[in-house]
Amino acid sequence: MRWSVVRLIASREIRDQLRDRRTLFLILGLPILMYPLFVGIGLLFVSAMKEKKLVVGIAGAEHLPKPQADMTGALGGAGDVAYRMRAFPTFLGEDGQFAPRYAADAPDSAPLTVTQIDTMDEGALSALLSARQVDAIVVIDPDTAGKLQRGERPSIRVLGRDGEENSKLAVQRVTAVLQRWGEDVKAARFARAGLPPDFDRPLEIRDPQSEKTSEKKMADELRDVLVKVIPFLLVMWMLTGAIYPAIDMTAGEKERGTMETLLISPAERTEIVAGKFLATTMFGFGTAMWNVLLLLVAVAVAQSFFPYSLLSFSGLAACTLAAVPLAMLFAACALALGIFARSTKEGNYYMVPLFFIVLPLAYWSMTPGIELDGFTSWVPMANALLFQQRLMSMRPDPFPWQHVPAVFGSLGLCVALALWAAVRQFHRESVLFRESQAGSKKGWSLFGRK
Repeated sequence: MRWSVVRLIASREIRDQLRDRRTLFLILGLPILMYPLFVGIGLLFVSAMKEKKLVVGIAGAEHLPKPQADMTGALGGAGDVAYRMRAFPTFLGEDGQFAPRYAADAPDSAPLTVTQIDTMDEGALSALLSARQVDAIVVIDPDTAGKLQRGERPSIRVLGRDGEENSKLAVQRVTAVLQRWGEDVKAARFARAGLPPDFDRPLEIRDPQSEKTSEKKMADELRDVLVKVIPFLLVMWMLTGAIYPAIDMTAGEKERGTMETLLISPAERTEIVAGKFLATTMFGFGTAMWNVLLLLVAVAVAQSFFPYSLLSFSGLAACTLAAVPLAMLFAACALALGIFARSTKEGNYYMVPLFFIVLPLAYWSMTPGIELDGFTSWVPMANALLFQQRLMSMRPDPFPWQHVPAVFGSLGLCVALALWAAVRQFHRESVLFRESQAGSKKGWSLFGRK
């Protein structure tokens, strides 16, 4: 194989692709449009959630414990505190809404609005839900306050509409409010029995999460998401950046009638495949690097809101090395499929199975708890994604270098097989000139005539 000829063919293919505005838009322009679009949609989603109000009806609010106005300053000092702890907390505030202590909303959650319902009839309550006047209904036991005073266990029901998202969300939110109120009711019951509020928690358990601040927890959660999402995005953009040039260099050449001119040139067919493979690999890898640059900008903007590191930037840079064999794999597979197509339209159809293979493996690598080990290191493409995830994660345990040879070895084997399939098809006239064989009664396979 003459590498000077390979480089000449590769440079010619790269030059032709750079003249195609559609290819440049898919590789360079589309990511610039997509990332701000994703951010904008996320902001619109949060804004819509904040503007949406979930209406919760309270049936039997008069049966809840009443605030005891004479408790403040009743005894004074420590006795006053102990006396107030024995009182059951009020569930609703003076304005008729949930007490702020229990209805603390998350930053991205819809606020809860409480409305009083003066009926306990099941049919009337169902009618209110069906008419969408309320999203959820809290039904208070008629003797709730009395049962609490007697040490009994009252029943509180939450009703909602089946199969409706707003009602399901309202039920979840109001259930959380009731649980927080129930914790304070339990503490008051303990105080009445002369027990400390944490009587039901005999052990004080301190885990790593409990000792972190809310900002640290949020940064950790965002880091876990970025570690899994960034390799997935790189793979999808890399696949997109390799498919369209590969189709144009193979099926597109057939449509334009330039394939024959290339085949009668002094270049060997193996050299032609190598040149096209090198050009396609560069486009796929270039697309990945362009998206890495855009992701770095996005992560840098997000990093300004957190005092903790969101990603290992050195690990992100090292991910570019793992992207090279993936770009080679996608380029080889796209060439092997593209040369079999009669036209660019048919070539696009043949690329669909490639997505069906890539997507499940990519999703599998994002499964919680999956690690780069002796088995996953041999699964093509998923091993590269796990390798990239491990590079970007900030973990104190040793890096599993013992599995790296299996990762690159399995990817190299797949690249070799795909290139062998592409070269084999370039040596078959029946594949290169399928239009002339349209009237043949013989069938076709990926490697030519059956």
